[in-house]
Amino acid sequence: MHEPDDEFSDLAALAAASGVTEPLRASRQVVRTGDGRETAAIRWDTADGREARITYLHGLGIDAHSFDQTAIAVGEPAVALDLPGHGRSSWRDDADYGASTTAPQVLAALDALGVPPGVVVGHSLGAILAARLAATAPERVTGLVLVDMSPDFAQRAVDRIARALEDETPFASLDEVVDRAVEARVGDDRAVLLREARHTTRLGEDGRLVRRHHFPHLPAGRTASVGRFADAWPDLEALDVPLLLVRGDRGYVSPKLHAGFTERLPDAEVVTVTARHAVQNQAPLELASAIRAWGERHALLHPVQQPSHGADRR
Repeated sequence: MHEPDDEFSDLAALAAASGVTEPLRASRQVVRTGDGRETAAIRWDTADGREARITYLHGLGIDAHSFDQTAIAVGEPAVALDLPGHGRSSWRDDADYGASTTAPQVLAALDALGVPPGVVVGHSLGAILAARLAATAPERVTGLVLVDMSPDFAQRAVDRIARALEDETPFASLDEVVDRAVEARVGDDRAVLLREARHTTRLGEDGRLVRRHHFPHLPAGRTASVGRFADAWPDLEALDVPLLLVRGDRGYVSPKLHAGFTERLPDAEVVTVTARHAVQNQAPLELASAIRAWGERHALLHPVQQPSHGADRR
C-alpha cells in the first residue's frame, strides 16, 4: 500500500541540503499484524537493494517523517515507523501507548516488513520504546541510539505533554499550526515547523486541520497513557550492545540528567548538539553525523566518507 507521490515531494530538496547526491529512495508501506492493527512505515532503500540497517522510532505527537533528513544524511537502508496511535498507524481502543503495550505490535510489524537485526534509533517516547524492544527481543537490536531522552525525565512532565496534546483544538491553517508551535517553544525555524505541520495534520470533517495522532480525538473524559519512562532503566542497564545518547543542549536531557545517565551507564557514549528536544528536526545533519561516526566505530554501519557537521562530543 503506497501513499501519493506528493508525500515525498520535498525529499530532493532535503537531499541537496544534506549534501547527498544519490539519496535513498523512500516509499510508504502499511502492514497488518496478527492483532488486526495496521502499522505504517517509510522504507528507505538503496539502488542495490541492501537490507535495512536502521529502524527509526519517533516521539510523542509527531510521526516517521521527523527522521527524513537524518535518514537521508545517514545514507543507510532503513525503516521509519509511525508509532501506534500516530501518523497513519492504527489507534488503540484503550489509548495505551506505553512502551510495554506497544512493543509487541512494533516487533510484529518489523517481522511483517522483513526488517533484519540492526540499529534502533528512538526519539523521546520512541527512545523508551527502543529500550523495551532491545529488552524484549535482544536478538533484533545490534545497537541503540537514544535521541534527547533519559528515563529520569520527570513523569509529571511526560503526562503534562500528553494532556496538552489531548487538549489541542483544530487549526484554521498550517500557519496557525506553526504559530502555536512557536508559542509553545517547540522550535523557531518556521520552515521546519511547517514541514512537520504538513505531515502531522489532515483535513477534518469540518474542513479544519486536525492532528493525525489519537490524542486530541479521545472521547470526552478519556485520557491516554504513555507509560512510566523510569521503567526503561532496567531495560537499558541490561543492554549488551553499544549505546549512544544524542542530546540537545536545550532539550529534555538537562546537564543534571546527563550526569545521572552517564553515572548509571558509564559505557554509553553521549553527544551534545545545538538543538531543543526534537533534535532530528532541528539538527538532523549533526544527528546523522553522530549516528554514523558511532555506527562505524562499532562496525554497525557500512563505512563511508561523510562530512562532519559539528557535533560536540562530551
